[in-house]
Amino acid sequence: MKGIASTLWKGIDALARAVISLIAKVSPKLGEKCLALWNNSELVSYLFVGVATTLVNYVTYWFATRVLGMGTMPGTWTAWVVAVAFGYWANKNFVFKTHCPDMAALLKEAGSFFAMRLASLGIETVLMFVTVELLHLPDLAMKLLINIVVIILNYVFSKVFIFKKK
Repeated sequence: MKGIASTLWKGIDALARAVISLIAKVSPKLGEKCLALWNNSELVSYLFVGVATTLVNYVTYWFATRVLGMGTMPGTWTAWVVAVAFGYWANKNFVFKTHCPDMAALLKEAGSFFAMRLASLGIETVLMFVTVELLHLPDLAMKLLINIVVIILNYVFSKVFIFKKK
């Protein structure tokens, strides 16, 4: 799994650097800023993991509501459980690269991750309820937009409270 991820990452990195190089030809200052942002590997990897986690959340929500016939709220909660489990694993291993010396530390870290994600679940649930149930906006579109807000909040929660460098 890590070999595939490493090869994929090298391809993405090469493509991104080629695009940044083109941007730099048009605007050297903008190219410089893009390169500095791209070189912030923690932020970049978090964005990729965030996109992957959003995809897991979205596909699980679609499957729960369209295939299993769940309503908006049960589908949202089911997707949350699956996405949070995936997100913890991916953030721990690919973004923040933390190591827990023992089971107690692992349980504390995982518990903090899930607890902070409960806060974002509350926000997501309220926003889905208001936009889909009350305002009757399209659920799949709202799910995608709301997940962008959730990604930003989760990065702050993860960086500040969970995966702190010791």
